[in-house]
Amino acid sequence: MKKYAIVIVILILGFLTGFNLYRISKIDNNNKEIISEKIEDECTALGELDEYEIENIIQTNNKEKKTSPNCTLTLKVYHIPCNHLIEKKRMLEDTEVNITEDELRKRFSSWEIQEFTPTNIVLYKEINEFCNQHYMLKNENGYITIYKLNENANEEFYKKTQIPTEYLSQEDLEKINNGLTVYTDKELNKTLEDFE
Repeated sequence: MKKYAIVIVILILGFLTGFNLYRISKIDNNNKEIISEKIEDECTALGELDEYEIENIIQTNNKEKKTSPNCTLTLKVYHIPCNHLIEKKRMLEDTEVNITEDELRKRFSSWEIQEFTPTNIVLYKEINEFCNQHYMLKNENGYITIYKLNENANEEFYKKTQIPTEYLSQEDLEKINNGLTVYTDKELNKTLEDFE
């Protein structure tokens, strides 16, 4: 009978120990869930910032605009004698990347800054020089020939193209026969493409 009593006491103690261990592990799991929910909520709250809030955070960290490596530089030169505006675009050189507007102003002191963003810069300057991009297109031996015009309108041979005049419209052929004046390299290239 003593043996049965000892076995019953051991079983009851085992049952109570198991029950307490189960309760403790359940409390730990509940606490872990609460902690993970808090962490997830805080991370989610940071992740749910809208673009405006993110932009404000970035702007407060970087008060001065600086040029980026993919920035385009446009140089506009107005030639007073011939009243032509010549534009040239290029990417920034390595030494021009990551500089502020003030630093750019020092490097290009004779230019006016018309636009300054991290991806686009426009500089403007007026000069008292002939632009040297005046051309005359003529018909010579059935092909379009290009002459450069100086500031006195004197012609100087520039190059002969492979564009035959026999396929031009009557109106275009008349313009070429009379001598078609074209200004700027850009306009010259566009006109030649139209005639091809």
